[in-house]
Amino acid sequence: MKRHYIRFKDKFHFVAGGLLVIVIVLSALFYVSAERFHYHLERNKLARNVLVSYLSASTYAYRTLGGIEDLFNGNPGDQAWTQSGEQLRFALSEIRQGIATELTYVRDEDEREELELLAEVERLSERLIRGGTLIQGAILLGDQVWARKELAILHSDAVRGRLNSLINEASEEERQELGETETEADLLVGTIRILLPVVILLIVMPGLLLIVLISRSLRTSLAALDKAAKAYGTGHLEYRTELAAAGEFARLGDAFNQMAEELQARREADRKSQQSLEAQVQARTEELEEVNSKLEAFDRSRRLLLADISHELRTPLTVIQGESEMALRGNVPKSPKEYREALSRVHEQVLHTARLVDDLLFMARSEEGHARIEKCALELTGLLRVVCQEFDSVASIKSLEIIDTYTDEEAVVLGDVGRLRQVFMILLDNAIRYSHSGGKIFVAQVISADNGTVELIFRDQGIGLTEEEAQQAFYRFYRGDSAEHHAHQGAGLGLPVAKAIVEAHDGSIRLSGTPDKGAEAVVRLPLWI
Repeated sequence: MKRHYIRFKDKFHFVAGGLLVIVIVLSALFYVSAERFHYHLERNKLARNVLVSYLSASTYAYRTLGGIEDLFNGNPGDQAWTQSGEQLRFALSEIRQGIATELTYVRDEDEREELELLAEVERLSERLIRGGTLIQGAILLGDQVWARKELAILHSDAVRGRLNSLINEASEEERQELGETETEADLLVGTIRILLPVVILLIVMPGLLLIVLISRSLRTSLAALDKAAKAYGTGHLEYRTELAAAGEFARLGDAFNQMAEELQARREADRKSQQSLEAQVQARTEELEEVNSKLEAFDRSRRLLLADISHELRTPLTVIQGESEMALRGNVPKSPKEYREALSRVHEQVLHTARLVDDLLFMARSEEGHARIEKCALELTGLLRVVCQEFDSVASIKSLEIIDTYTDEEAVVLGDVGRLRQVFMILLDNAIRYSHSGGKIFVAQVISADNGTVELIFRDQGIGLTEEEAQQAFYRFYRGDSAEHHAHQGAGLGLPVAKAIVEAHDGSIRLSGTPDKGAEAVVRLPLWI
């Protein structure tokens, strides 16, 4: 026979709903009880205040009458008894305020009768105070007989006796009301003391019942789920939960199993992704380090750019200024020969400055991709041979020998004759400048059939350079320490200009070497097919 299970959710809702109803009812009960207790407490306080005020009024009435009697024995102008009269009036006003407040709590005839009784007390009190005023006036006028008659009236049962009787009656009523409120408050407190254990039981028993029901429903299922959670927590994602088919926890167990499968698949994916990410991060880190190194070098070059430009331009401008001043100085005319020599030197410095500005302008345009070159089909071997022959005389000054070899006499590229000639001259000039006397300079042309390029190699046996110097040599105005000590001439623009020209021809240039063993520059240009 199939068993019917009460779902945990239904059990919880049933017990929780019952507890909620009990809590609401008990809360309402306690709220009403608290309001009633507060009501009786306020009435008790008001009744006590009114009683105290009545007792005070009785005392002040006695003092007022005694002060009036003292007028016959003392100074007739003495006003001491009037202070007791004012205190009597103040006590009566306190009584009226207290009874008015009581009326806001209890609207019945008893309180209204108290007001009527108070009105009679106030009337007799005013009669007593007014009698004292009349007696004092009569004594001051010397009419002792009339004053004693008035005093006798005040002592009569119609005034003093009636006033004391009314005050005693009102005080007794307040005492009765005070006793009633205390009795009702004690009764309410006793009721709450009796109900409190019952209330606690009504809350605790359903709570215990709920705990038992939940414990029975959860013990086995939670143990299985706890075991699964511990297995998953230690990394054993292959573990699977087995729960009975009844109740909500079977679905929860299936969800655990599905979660474990997804986590296992995701862990494997994350492992592969992490490996790939680590490789990418390593590659990006290396790239960033390289870029940062280049940026630092470029920043140093940028900071020195203006200083270097001003230094390079200052020399020819100073020469031009000096030559022109020398030619114009003095009152004695100079010969045409002297003027021609001065103009020749000025012209030479102007050409040097023009070349410097032209190189800087070309590099700036090259960096923006707007280098101006005029390309045409060019036989590279003939151009390189001519440049080598032109530098033979310069090399012979340092007893250097230029050895040039060519693998293809008809290697043709698409390029600017003047700019490529400038590249070869820069590289040969550097090779001669930084070579030791009596050495050799090798110039070679190599054709690469694989990628359709031609390589032009310039190798010397001079001072060489470090790897860092080779990387920074293509920055504007950079000159290595060894270059500075070996050759003082040069602005540091040759290799940057050569690099800009080669890259404008879609080629590349690289520099390498070893300190004291020479350097090698390789220019690679695409062949024109």
